[in-house]
Amino acid sequence: MKNVRVPSSPQDVHPNKPGDANVHLETQNLHVWFGKRLILEKVNLAFPENSVTALIGPSGCGKSTFIRVLNRMHEFIPGAALAGRVLYDGQDMYDAAVDPVNIRTKVGMVFQKPNPFPTMSIKDNVLSGLKLAQMKYENPEEIVRTCLERASLWNEVKDRLDASASSLSGGQQQRLCIARSLAVSPKVLLMDEPCSALDPGST
Repeated sequence: MKNVRVPSSPQDVHPNKPGDANVHLETQNLHVWFGKRLILEKVNLAFPENSVTALIGPSGCGKSTFIRVLNRMHEFIPGAALAGRVLYDGQDMYDAAVDPVNIRTKVGMVFQKPNPFPTMSIKDNVLSGLKLAQMKYENPEEIVRTCLERASLWNEVKDRLDASASSLSGGQQQRLCIARSLAVSPKVLLMDEPCSALDPGST
């Protein structure tokens, strides 16, 4: 695992060389704002495939903001803006021709706080990303079981898959969100302190 230390104030960051082979995701001269406030400045990062990278830094330094930029969640925030490029397999994911839903099937995201769909069943939550992206899939029962097993939740919910996601505890909801992200088989999985709601055994 590679650790990337994020400074407490915006500055140039170059832990990997952009443009290297086998890079799925990279940023080039990235600047991020909320209104007039500059949050990130001149960020150049490359994330090679089959690797784990940890962003380390003090609270409020922009780690969560940076992660949200990487799968186009930043643009949902009023007053948010960015300059520079975010490339997925060489393509600028912020290009007007790029479908953000398609991007999010390739670059998955698990947030710090659980965010399952409360009106959906446990089973439908796992499959929701596949349905939203209109991805073809077979054997939904197998997908649900495999993803819940990988998230260490299957044994706790296997007898109530049709129950509402809101019936789960906070830690169970977080593991459900992890299973939901895994269901679309993303090439990149972004995780923002995903274990903060989990007990040591589940972690």
